[in-house]
Amino acid sequence: MINVGILGFGLSGRYLQAPFYRAHPGFAVKRVVTSRADELAEDFPGLEPTARTEDALADPTIDLVSIATPNATHYGLARAALEAGKHVLVDKPACATAAQLRELRDLAAHKNLHLFVFQNRRWDSDFLTVRQLLQGDQLGGLVNYEARYDRWKPAPNAKAWKETPGPGAGMLYDLGAHLIDQVLALFGRPEDVRGEAWTQRNDSTIPDAFDLQLTYPKQLRVSLSCSLLVREPTPRYTLHGRRGSFVKYGIDVQEDQLRAGMTPHDPGFGHEPEEQDGTLHTEHDGLTYRGAVRTLPGHWMGVFDNMHRVITEGADPAVPLDDIVAQLELIETVSA
Repeated sequence: MINVGILGFGLSGRYLQAPFYRAHPGFAVKRVVTSRADELAEDFPGLEPTARTEDALADPTIDLVSIATPNATHYGLARAALEAGKHVLVDKPACATAAQLRELRDLAAHKNLHLFVFQNRRWDSDFLTVRQLLQGDQLGGLVNYEARYDRWKPAPNAKAWKETPGPGAGMLYDLGAHLIDQVLALFGRPEDVRGEAWTQRNDSTIPDAFDLQLTYPKQLRVSLSCSLLVREPTPRYTLHGRRGSFVKYGIDVQEDQLRAGMTPHDPGFGHEPEEQDGTLHTEHDGLTYRGAVRTLPGHWMGVFDNMHRVITEGADPAVPLDDIVAQLELIETVSA
């Protein structure tokens, strides 16, 4: 059993992390640092909130500290937790710079601890489907991969910290961290990256849009983009290969399900509706096929299964820290 202390009980702490710790038989939440006593009592009856981070870090019964706090605090809290002898799961972006993450990586290794980054969208339903499609070579040699995070959110975020300029602020660090991580998982580090992040919304004070172009061998081009001023849905993924194409609308439903009160063990959890299935148009042995591809179930529990195996069995991490270092280096290249 791995005893967990959660720092922060907002969207990420309460809805994206805590339900999986509750559902997984190998974790037990012992402390939650939050001022939201009523919400904590709803989810963890009998567990009193911890007022100070220092108290959670000083608790000798805590094995793993799960950081679900604003972006600018990630590096400092992760460092403090590692110094206190705890394994760490830190929400993305792990740090504001690649240098900070390299420092944390080396500190964890020196103390024989594990540092994980919450790149849960490697286990999104749509991304798992895209990955399976590419592994099956149903498109032939891939020449174009496009992934977008478009939303209609013209007003500033109600969470002030998400609209405050500073290290790790903006959509490139927020949603971009997921898109870049998925590409690194599929194709590795690119030969070249170009692009920009800029401000689109009238009242925004952060870079709230971005457009990246990544170059890979064999004529593969990758395009990643985000805008908060897209009212009409655009494809989530568009892939073109030498034999065919795949287009997918809609997005993984796990976050919405968790916020609605579903648990990871509930029937239908992680299953997108059939109307969001992607369309595959390809050919094989002279036969042309065009039809829907059923979307695989999303499985964010994979983050927690892997963490448990790494800590207790010495398994390899599903998200290598070197991938996250590369992610931050790419972001810094574009932001420079």
